[in-house]
Amino acid sequence: MAKSSVAKKGLDKAAKLAVNEDGTLNPRAQSMLSKLLSVQRPVALAYVRSLRRKNPEATPEELIKIIRRHYLALTTSGGAAVGATAAVPGLGTTAALGVATAETAGFLEGTALFAQAISEIHGLPVQDSKRANALVLGLMLGKDGKNLVQRFNKQAGGTESMFSNWGSTVTKQLPTPVVDLLLRKLRKTFIRKFAARAGGSLIGRLLPFGIGAIIGGVVNAQMARKVADESKEAFGAAPTIFPLETDPEYVAPKKDRKLLAGLKNVAALRDKVKKKKAIESDVIDEAAEEDSSHTDSATDNRSEDDRPELEK
Repeated sequence: MAKSSVAKKGLDKAAKLAVNEDGTLNPRAQSMLSKLLSVQRPVALAYVRSLRRKNPEATPEELIKIIRRHYLALTTSGGAAVGATAAVPGLGTTAALGVATAETAGFLEGTALFAQAISEIHGLPVQDSKRANALVLGLMLGKDGKNLVQRFNKQAGGTESMFSNWGSTVTKQLPTPVVDLLLRKLRKTFIRKFAARAGGSLIGRLLPFGIGAIIGGVVNAQMARKVADESKEAFGAAPTIFPLETDPEYVAPKKDRKLLAGLKNVAALRDKVKKKKAIESDVIDEAAEEDSSHTDSATDNRSEDDRPELEK
């Protein structure tokens, strides 16, 4: 049997286990997606503080631009594999369902970090994973995500005048039971949107669940740009001052480096990008080095010419 046929057969079988016929996720797939679409709040804060240490004169607006540049550099330069043939042949059904490649897992985790970091700068802490999931899915769905948030907000008795940007609606305004309903609808819409792009095939339904060989770098890049653009409308104009918890002095740098070292999927994708010399940020890199060497400082011995542009 041809390699492509083996790959398609295995992925079709995995898709049936991941996604129900009505477009909902089974518990295992739902848990995997939820984990990738959120980061712990302390990690998002550590990321913002680390960037502020590297850019001490940056205003909130300037730091948001830096975060956006870092996100796009990470997610649009990964060089993901194209097609399933090279990566999936021989992969068992269980493995196909549970494995998230560096491209896709890093993309989803990086998107969650991006969204939550900007939310923190706007003084909108994301207190739980469900709100984080709703925020990230809303950004990835673009206009469809925004419309769903506004619809559920109105059904909950909210008005557009209460909050001018939908990011605050998700993080602050919506009652928890409504967030649960919104999240289920966002997930289903996300799956259907991908399936439509893949002609309704079962393989298309697998796109959101970490089969990076299929989702590919092109799709990641397109969605990353959509997320970056949509974030401007979701959060609105940058604040004039930073929230207290984003102050570089609020937590010791060593503790922040330890928190950032937990971003394993982002670190894996960053490593792939660095091989192509395409990434600008060294924040996560230092955290990974700290985690592996257990030193008290992340000494940078590079020459001035070798330093990323944003560090100069």
